[in-house]
Amino acid sequence: MLRRCVPLLTLALLSGCSLPQQQEQHEQTMDALNTMENRVHFQLATMLKQIDEQNNYIAGLEKDLSTLSADVAQQNAQLAKAAAEERRKQKALTSTISITDDTRTAHGKVILGEEEWVWLDSLKASFKARVDTGATTSSLSATDVQVFERDGKQWARFNLNHDANERPEDADMVEAPVVRWVKIRQANSEEPQRRPVIEAWVKLGQLHEKAQFTLADRTQMTYPVLLGREFFKDIALVDVGKTFVQGNNEQQVQKN
Repeated sequence: MLRRCVPLLTLALLSGCSLPQQQEQHEQTMDALNTMENRVHFQLATMLKQIDEQNNYIAGLEKDLSTLSADVAQQNAQLAKAAAEERRKQKALTSTISITDDTRTAHGKVILGEEEWVWLDSLKASFKARVDTGATTSSLSATDVQVFERDGKQWARFNLNHDANERPEDADMVEAPVVRWVKIRQANSEEPQRRPVIEAWVKLGQLHEKAQFTLADRTQMTYPVLLGREFFKDIALVDVGKTFVQGNNEQQVQKN
């Protein structure tokens, strides 16, 4: 009888020992799960807070962008209004022709006839000029053209001779620096001619400009000076039905 009770007693003792251990393990497992759950809740709360902050930041940017767009729209409206006002003023200005008593200017520009007197500062003399809207570069009558070097630059020496019968010694000798060269093709020649271009101060009415002239023998032509578009573009209007609108600057100089 005693022999049978010993195993049962042993089993009961072992069972009594295992129950506290299982309970302890269960408590540890629950603690770990609670800790993990708290950690997940904390991370989730942190992420939600960051999302809220980002949403608030984005909302602030959208508000700033809306304000900026409104400011830009207002500025564009003001600029459009100013541009429209400026166009209105320009239209009113151009529609009103302002002509002086002597009819030498219009629309703020000098009126030139088909023929004009031009004053060359370097010669202190006036010459008849043809105002040619079909020519690009101006031209000056020159004979005996000699190109030489002065201070490392090319210069041209020539006679301002427009009379074929005039003696060379009676012609006006002019010296001027060469600013560039051009090639001119004559109607009676297949080979283009290389000609120097000089600068000279020209006075024509109210205009006093430095102009570029191609040197060419114009003794067989009516005018010693030809004025091309480069001289009068943007500053003068040409009325081919008139001549000598600006008068003779030589007379004006003598009066002064």
